[in-house]
Amino acid sequence: MTKWEYAVETWTLGITSADREQFENTLNEFGNAGWELVNIIPQVGGSWAGGNVKVEFNQMIFKRKVADE
Repeated sequence: MTKWEYAVETWTLGITSADREQFENTLNEFGNAGWELVNIIPQVGGSWAGGNVKVEFNQMIFKRKVADE
């Protein structure tokens, strides 16, 4: 049976063109360590002008296979 371990990384910057290089660097660091991004969960706060929901930060969920013992 395949066993997995998981890591959660909090991303407080936006995922915009201004933050894109840093975001990609973070993803590549995890990838180089054997982690695979499986989900991004936006953590929303209150609403702002126009009733839109504001994302406060994102939780990035990674997994990698646990080595056989």
